[in-house]
Amino acid sequence: MKSWSDALALCQRSDQAHVLVTVISTSGSVPRNSGTKMLVTESAFFDTIGGGNLELHAIEHARKMLANGEVGQCVVKYPLAAMLGQCCGGHAILLFESFALCSQSLWLFGAGHVGHALTKILTELPINLHWVDSRSDQFPSSKDPAIQYHLTECLHDTFEQIHSDATLLIMTHSHDQDYQICELALKQQHRGFIGLIGSKTKAARFRHRLQHAGFTKDAVARIESPTGILEIPGKRPMEVAVSIAGRVIQHYHSKHEASASQSLLSHDDIALLTHQPKDQ
Repeated sequence: MKSWSDALALCQRSDQAHVLVTVISTSGSVPRNSGTKMLVTESAFFDTIGGGNLELHAIEHARKMLANGEVGQCVVKYPLAAMLGQCCGGHAILLFESFALCSQSLWLFGAGHVGHALTKILTELPINLHWVDSRSDQFPSSKDPAIQYHLTECLHDTFEQIHSDATLLIMTHSHDQDYQICELALKQQHRGFIGLIGSKTKAARFRHRLQHAGFTKDAVARIESPTGILEIPGKRPMEVAVSIAGRVIQHYHSKHEASASQSLLSHDDIALLTHQPKDQ
C-alpha cells in the first residue's frame, strides 16, 4: 500500500483533488492512535486509519467533500460503538482537509530567452513547473529535476493534461502557436491565470481575432496581455522574466488568501476540538 505522504506528493504534483484525513484525538479503545493519517481521492485511498466502519465512514465523508467541491477543513467526532457499531467502544475525532479545487501547476509555453530566464525564478517558487516547446534543441541539455519537460507538436494533446485551474504563461517563438494556445485555453473554459507575452499591439490583434472566432469579450478578457508587473521597466530577458514572475507571485498569493478564507474551521469544529460547548 502506498503511504499517505507518497500519495499526497503525487496528488499535488498532478493536481488531483484529494482529502487528507487525520486522527487528531482519541479516547477509550480505538483502532489507531492520534496522528494517524490516510489520503482519499475520488476513486482510491492510501494508508489506513484502522479499517472497519470508522474508515468506511471517513472515506464516504471525504468523497462527499470532493463531490461538492469543498475546499477547507472540518472536524467530525465518531463514537465507535453508538454511531458505527464497532466493539472498540471508544471515540475518535477526525480532521478532514479537502483540496478539491487546488492547482499548483504552472505551464510555461516557450523555451526562448525569456522562458529560460523565467525558469530560474519559477523553480524557486512553490509551484509545479511544466515547460512546453516543440523544439528539442531549445531545452537545456542538463535537465532540472524540478521541471517537467514536454516536447510536443500537438498542443491539443498537451491541453488534455492541463488542469483548468493551472496557470498558463504563453511565450512561444511563433505568434500562430501563441494564438492556438489562447484558443485552446478559451475552448477549455480555463479558470486559471492566463498570461500572454507581447506588445499592446499584439494583444489588441489577438483580442480582435479571438472575438471574430466567436469567443465573447468577457472570455477573451480572461487573457492578460501584456502580462507582468508593467511598472517594472526593462526589455532584457531577465527583466521581463522578473516582471512576469512578480505577476505570478501576486496571483498565487491572492488565490491562496481566498482559499484560506474558505478553509477556516467553523465555530462548531473549534468547540469540538477544545471540548468546550458552543455559544448558545
